[in-house]
Amino acid sequence: MCIRDRKYSEAISFDPTDHLLFSNRSACYASLEQYQDAFDDGKKCVELKPDFVRGYGRKGLAEFYLKKYEDAIQTYTAGLKLDPNNEQLKEGLERAKSALEPPSSPFGSQQEILQKLMSDPVTKEYFKDKDFLTKLQLCQTNPQMLFQLMSSDPRFMKVFQVISGISMEDLQNAQKGAKEAKEGQGEPMQEEPPMPQQKEEPVPPKQEEPKRKAEDEETMKKRKAEEEKMKGNEAYKAKKFTEAQTFYDNALAIYPKEPVYHLNKASVYLEQKMFEKVLEECDEAIKVSLELMPRPLEKIAKAYARKGNCFVQMSKLPEAIEMYDKSLLEMNDHSVREAKRKAEQLIHTLAEQQYFNPELAEERKEAGNKLYREGNYTAAIKEYDEAIKRNPKGAVLYFNRALALMKMLDHSRALNDMQKCLDLDPKYVKAYAKRGNIYHFLKEYHKALAEYDKGLFLEPNNEECLEGKQKTQQAVYQSPPDEERAKKAMDDPEIRAILSDPRIQQVLKEVKENPSGAVGACLLYTS
Repeated sequence: MCIRDRKYSEAISFDPTDHLLFSNRSACYASLEQYQDAFDDGKKCVELKPDFVRGYGRKGLAEFYLKKYEDAIQTYTAGLKLDPNNEQLKEGLERAKSALEPPSSPFGSQQEILQKLMSDPVTKEYFKDKDFLTKLQLCQTNPQMLFQLMSSDPRFMKVFQVISGISMEDLQNAQKGAKEAKEGQGEPMQEEPPMPQQKEEPVPPKQEEPKRKAEDEETMKKRKAEEEKMKGNEAYKAKKFTEAQTFYDNALAIYPKEPVYHLNKASVYLEQKMFEKVLEECDEAIKVSLELMPRPLEKIAKAYARKGNCFVQMSKLPEAIEMYDKSLLEMNDHSVREAKRKAEQLIHTLAEQQYFNPELAEERKEAGNKLYREGNYTAAIKEYDEAIKRNPKGAVLYFNRALALMKMLDHSRALNDMQKCLDLDPKYVKAYAKRGNIYHFLKEYHKALAEYDKGLFLEPNNEECLEGKQKTQQAVYQSPPDEERAKKAMDDPEIRAILSDPRIQQVLKEVKENPSGAVGACLLYTS
């Protein structure tokens, strides 16, 4: 397993429901020729997201190389129902159908012939030449063309040897035997031209030389373009944006097949706030990437992500999210997911700001108060909900909604609303008193006393806090032991923190071993 496979496997362990992770890992397995693993991941991808077209391509490719041609045909057909114009699926379908065709030549089926040629190190190299591929397709259409091409293109002599299993030595011996047989019968012997000697490398040096020279020129162009790009990167870091653009333009002039140079130009334009230029360069990067084989998914993903960043700065958040989604379809990237999350959060925040209207919030609050007095608590809560949407900073709105929730015995939400009220206004004494009342009702007396004390600290003569505290203290003294309440209290983090104090542990030990000395221990703790 390669490093990228391990990374995808780690990501899948954290999120086994992400179809993109299985799709990308399937592609990695296929590139390593681990087709069973590629099939398993492609199948899982389709199961997780049946409308994800690329998943059918992953699964069909693996089935093809596993020689499950009928299954591959079904998979490609299912994918084409979702995207009838998908060229990759069309090619895969045709390839799978061809593999099922009966042998059209004495050398086996087309698929068997291709496998033989791709397995031979010499003929495998021929597939890089478009002229050879064109001639090979003619042979597939009309097998008789092979014998004609053998006399005009030495490469097809090698093709014949590979697919037939007959070597040049065998051909020469057969010809020599036929000649000797004719001589023995007294027939006039006609001179035949000697059989040309075939080298192991059938392509003449003069034909290889232009190809090698072209490859050398390609490599040289790439190296020179990279040098220009590095100069551009240095200028970009130094904030010399005009100079950086010049170097990136030079790189593109030398080697226009590299999408990274367009992406770098887009980064410069983004710094200069030239947003339309950013989008143009990103689109150009995508266009160049789609012409490459194999397609550089990472660079396509970066182009879409960069467009998303551009749209964010243009305050076009829905368009930005659309671009982030397209980027994630190409490659799962945590930074892009985070950028998408922030864009969604910004949309939510802006919507809240546009909805903000304190005057309408006050009207809804008064409507809620009227319904509350009438005993229609459910309708009152709805009015308070709308009031809070109109003014999420109104502490009294949360307090009023909490009162209505208390009437509905929804104590958990009531406590949350009281806390939000106090977060907005820490001196709202009534909220402490109501929180104390809720805890008293829930028989969490230690928490109730704490809330009352907080209120009394701010307003020592507050009647509701004083009465609540007195009522709670009486309940503590009068209540019989309650095992369930004691267990619940022991689960409270605050209680556990208190009991872990060495001085409290000393008090408990004194009470257990010497009840009469417990008072002294308590005084020692409180001193």
